[in-house]
Amino acid sequence: MRASSLLRTPLLASLTLASVASAAEPLGTSFVEGDGVLACDNTRTCRLAVYGPLAPLMLSVLLERAGGPQTAVAARLSMAEGAEDAPRTPVAVAPEGTLRLRVDGRDLGAIGHSDALDLGLELPSRYVAAMIDALVSGKRIQMSDASGHAWPLSDRGMRTLLLKMDEAQGRLDTPGALVRKGAQPESKVPAAVAAPPLKAPPLLVEAHDTDGQLAERTDLLQQLQPVAAARSACEQMSSRQLRIERVDATHVLALLNCATGRYIVSAGTWLIRDRPPFAPTLIARTTLFPLYPHAVFLEEGFVAGTDACGTSRHWAWDGTRLSLSAEFVGHYCTGPSRRHWQLPTYVTDVQ
Repeated sequence: MRASSLLRTPLLASLTLASVASAAEPLGTSFVEGDGVLACDNTRTCRLAVYGPLAPLMLSVLLERAGGPQTAVAARLSMAEGAEDAPRTPVAVAPEGTLRLRVDGRDLGAIGHSDALDLGLELPSRYVAAMIDALVSGKRIQMSDASGHAWPLSDRGMRTLLLKMDEAQGRLDTPGALVRKGAQPESKVPAAVAAPPLKAPPLLVEAHDTDGQLAERTDLLQQLQPVAAARSACEQMSSRQLRIERVDATHVLALLNCATGRYIVSAGTWLIRDRPPFAPTLIARTTLFPLYPHAVFLEEGFVAGTDACGTSRHWAWDGTRLSLSAEFVGHYCTGPSRRHWQLPTYVTDVQ
């Protein structure tokens, strides 16, 4: 079962450290330009999310291409709801009925029914090349419905991002490149890399009656040293608040937050035994949240010095350790209305 990137919904398939396993495989990369976000993962698959101009309801397209020579580009269409950064007018109108694709005012034909947009309408392959050509050359792209309403797709920054996709997949100067085509043989394109295997996580164990008492233990709290970014907020022991999340019959996650004035600061998450010796192992510098019903936990919005976008991560429990099962492009370099698709930079093969 491969991790995938469709709409932003909790998926077991979108699940990757010892008590903590680290990925030996290189992580992917991401770029933001204009009205698009590009992410390429550790298997050399690249995904480009393209949006229309900011509006209460916007057309959005996900272009996806696996690594390796002579692979095709797939395109899915969906409607993205504008968030607080989008204008409130005009009033949002949802597409209805048969949908059609238009490029520079020319009707290319029917592409499907509006009902399919909720899960991502797959664009027929005969139209994908026309859409990519339009994005590269700056032609106007619109999707219209049976009532004549039309939703534009922005080309701002798309040529740059498509060129980045070609570069990340080693396609520059080959016939299969999307932007910079050439006569280099397709055989020079690096092959796709298999996603690393991951044991499917079990169901989460229900909380024990003693978990609440564990969160109040002073001896445990003293063993959990706040991460560097939270030390000033955690100077006073009285400001520290501990929450316990059950992982299995003998292990829990200890999630530390510190209260300072109007703010609650995340100070770290540790995997510990549920009785002394606790043997805490730091898992994340932020708070993790369980993704029920399986033993998978979300680390959201971690920002590193070299990662201006931030990173969201999924951690899976395999019975002996927590493993990093997926990484996604974070939110910090995109506006709230540009978060419609999950764009992984690391995926695993859940078995």
